[in-house]
Amino acid sequence: MKKRFIVGSFIAVVAVMLIGCQNSVNTVENTDKTMTPNTINDTRFVTDGFLKDRLALKSVNVSKTPEGFMRVQLEAVNIRTGAFAQAWSGITGDNPYKISYKFSWFTRDGMVVDSILSDWQNTTVIPGETVYLQSVAPNKDCCDFKISLKEAN
Repeated sequence: MKKRFIVGSFIAVVAVMLIGCQNSVNTVENTDKTMTPNTINDTRFVTDGFLKDRLALKSVNVSKTPEGFMRVQLEAVNIRTGAFAQAWSGITGDNPYKISYKFSWFTRDGMVVDSILSDWQNTTVIPGETVYLQSVAPNKDCCDFKISLKEAN
């Protein structure tokens, strides 16, 4: 009987510690939005189910800089929240979550424009956090883009 009590107490303490170790983001934002983003339709090609279950891609917005360069912003949110997801992410070492992304830019003819901006970039996403991944076209001839995402190594 005493052994069961000790084991039960140990499990309860570990569960409370895991739940108490959550590292998530709470947000507050304006309900009455005054911005008018230029959200575009996107096509998604997902090959990584693990990333798909962690990072929800919300929208892709485009605009022009004052100099006339195309600017792109991807909005994504880490959907790994809750006690079980947090505990599992803590055990597997995936909390906070690290991703890599890169923007590829294309001319009107479909030719890729290589630049230093086309290299893989790393970022960390805390559970519940919304991230905005941005890039500006390397020249004014760029009129299209592709965003690639993967887990950071």
